[in-house]
Amino acid sequence: MTTRVHACTSAALGGVIYAITNSWQEAAAALITGVFIDIDHIFDFLIFSGERLTMRNFTSWCGEMKWNRITLIFHSYELFIVLGFIAYYSGSETVTGILYGAVLHVLLDQTGNLRKYQFSQWFYFLAYRIIKGFKKDNLRSFKL
Repeated sequence: MTTRVHACTSAALGGVIYAITNSWQEAAAALITGVFIDIDHIFDFLIFSGERLTMRNFTSWCGEMKWNRITLIFHSYELFIVLGFIAYYSGSETVTGILYGAVLHVLLDQTGNLRKYQFSQWFYFLAYRIIKGFKKDNLRSFKL
């Protein structure tokens, strides 16, 4: 999914959240998280690419799937379970917004990326990526 798609859908989500809850904190958290959850791609680039961080190197490494290993620590359904518990028990509007923005982002990624890159349907579970050693060739399998 492109940054533009994530920005537009996150802005729409933030607008809907604000209209329903009248909470600017929850709306802003959803909007910001829906776009910036992708910061984990930068972490993976720095850890695994061996290249100097430039926009050209980074976009090439991601877009052309030059990576052999990837963690995508924030693109994880398990993280959403933890955030859900925190949001529920703390009542924090900010954490709730973070949860909504992150879930929207990953659902869009899952919808767009699984077919495009032939990832396993389990790809967005951190446990699956751990079991598969974070290796691209293992993550393309449609078997658990």
